[in-house]
Amino acid sequence: QVALQDLQTNSKIAALLPYFVYVVSGVKSVSHDLEQLNRLLHIARSLIQNPFLCLGSYVRSLIASVMYCALEPLAASINPLNDHWTLRDYAAMLLSRIFWIHGDLVSGLYHQILLSLQKVLADPVRPLCSHYGAVVGLHALGWK
Repeated sequence: QVALQDLQTNSKIAALLPYFVYVVSGVKSVSHDLEQLNRLLHIARSLIQNPFLCLGSYVRSLIASVMYCALEPLAASINPLNDHWTLRDYAAMLLSRIFWIHGDLVSGLYHQILLSLQKVLADPVRPLCSHYGAVVGLHALGWK
């Protein structure tokens, strides 16, 4: 918690931003571990909320990592005892937060997000967990 709070408020970590984004983008390598995925999403949230950071070109990377957690059939979701649904809920909320805080930094970001969510919903081959992630993602973005 202390480290996440520091990431969220520290004005001197701008030089380390590429490294933190690289760490967060490692979600695919830990798709079997919900706890690690949750930690990576919390790191992303702290970076997004840090008012001293200019995310600029890193917004797309963060969105890709968050959308992976929301939409992909994670290796951890094979075990019915794993609560990957909560992770998807949190990823959807974070996706919305990224868009509303930093959406103006990337042109066409809203359309890109909506297109990705719609593509998952329209694909009948995708598993229920992916459809769930798309639905909660759309819900998190709001009714407009």
